Amino acid sequence: MKYWVKRIALKSGEVVTERELLPTENLFEGTPPVVGDTLSVRCRGREFRARVIWGNWPDRSDKLPDSVTIPLRVEEL
Repeated sequence: MKYWVKRIALKSGEVVTERELLPTENLFEGTPPVVGDTLSVRCRGREFRARVIWGNWPDRSDKLPDSVTIPLRVEEL
C-alpha cells in the first residue's frame, strides 16, 4: 500500500500543498501511519519530523485494497 503526504502545516503557520511538492516527494510504500503517528518528511529542501493530523485512522488500512494511495496531512513538530 502507498501513502502520500499532500499537505504540511509548518511551524510558521504556513500550509504547503501538493502543488509545491514534487510528484514523488513524500510518497511512501508500506503500511500507512495513522493519525497521531510521526514520520519524516521533506519540504523545501529540508527534512523534519511531522505528526499525522488527518488521513488514516486506526483499523482502516486493512480494509482498503493495496492499489489505494492514502493521502495524509501532517504538522511539523
